[in-house]
Amino acid sequence: MAAKDKKTEQHIIDTAMHVFFTEGRLHATTQDIADAAGVNRTLIHYYFKSRDQLFDAVFEKARLESIREAQSVLGAALPFRKKIEQFVDVLLKRLETYPYLEISMTTSMHNGQPFRDEVPEIFMQQFLQEVAQEMNKGTIQRATPVHFIMNLFSLVIYPFIVKPLNQHLFGLNEQEYEKIVKERKTVIMNTLFN
Repeated sequence: MAAKDKKTEQHIIDTAMHVFFTEGRLHATTQDIADAAGVNRTLIHYYFKSRDQLFDAVFEKARLESIREAQSVLGAALPFRKKIEQFVDVLLKRLETYPYLEISMTTSMHNGQPFRDEVPEIFMQQFLQEVAQEMNKGTIQRATPVHFIMNLFSLVIYPFIVKPLNQHLFGLNEQEYEKIVKERKTVIMNTLFN
């Protein structure tokens, strides 16, 4: 049996990631992925025994990339406001690239898929302390630091996970909604900081 080619495997994963999380076809079949990748379905089964195994590999790649991005920005030696600004940029870019990723992650966790703790507890504790220090300085509104972090994620992610609902409620077409999303960074920063 020939050795598996890492480039081919990566091409399949990248294509599946695009199909699942950019196009939002979370229930795409291995045939759908094969067609999008320009390979034959047997090749996908050679690398991944099942559609579920492929989805798990793609999901894990996306999850680890998200964690690395978060740690690289939130762990950087930057002034607090600049750090949050860069973090918002990173999240918005990821959500624009993979608008269905957060829905998939949330659904998987609700369905009992364990969320492996790749974020060292010490890292999160340090960030919570940093938030508390900024609250003490009066840079941000005083509250439990967890609320600041929850608000940060909510303000960034919410418009993506409820896009169809928002478009319907506010009567926005695709271009109008994109304009709203482009304004998010300014709105978020003004909301979080005094």
